[in-house]
Amino acid sequence: MAVGIVVVSHSRPLAEAAVDMALQMVHDDPPPIALAAGTIDGGLGTDATAVSSAIAEVDQGDGVVVFVDIGSAVMSAELGSELYGCDTTDVRVLAAPFVEGIMAGVIKVASGGTIDEVEAECVAAMRPKLAHLGTPEQVSAAPESNRKAEARAEVQLLNDAGLHARPAAMFVAKAREFDAQVLVSKGVIGPVPATSSIGLATLDARMGDTLFIEATGAAAQAAVDALVRLVESDFSAG
Repeated sequence: MAVGIVVVSHSRPLAEAAVDMALQMVHDDPPPIALAAGTIDGGLGTDATAVSSAIAEVDQGDGVVVFVDIGSAVMSAELGSELYGCDTTDVRVLAAPFVEGIMAGVIKVASGGTIDEVEAECVAAMRPKLAHLGTPEQVSAAPESNRKAEARAEVQLLNDAGLHARPAAMFVAKAREFDAQVLVSKGVIGPVPATSSIGLATLDARMGDTLFIEATGAAAQAAVDALVRLVESDFSAG
């Protein structure tokens, strides 16, 4: 099972484009995702009954997150959730940026995140842009470096894209394979959780930059070693 994703937009082409871009970031089975976008005749608008049907389509028992674009999409999403009427399903309309949030949500769901983890990642999806544009006061504080880390390593990014988009999604997926808490830093920036694509994006790590990886937990050393191998392979191997 997995958290379901519903995308509510006034424009079906807009929703399809945002979802298509997000799905480029995952390589295995895509998460359960459905659109409730546009009107039946192809015009602009939202429909609460379509939202309800979309929720039913993706509900696998682990909850459903709903992304909205503007204005009445929020009301349609809320009403659609009420119309669905399943008391055992946790349906959350997220206050997340549309494009960045969908991408973060797809990556987090694909890597096995819970609905709480998915919501937290999506709501924080503006952090990289805020940090890059010079508004650090709006960015949540990073966790402190773990001085008691059981494993540490440094590795240089060799690939052209650095730790952006698809490589970051691969990094997240690899980190989640291990029973370990892994933090990543770049110079004085960070640390951020290795399982957060949004956190990794705030590092703005590019080709030639050096990542500092530290981990605690039963599989700390194995996690660090695997992530180093992934980076050194130019993200072409596990």
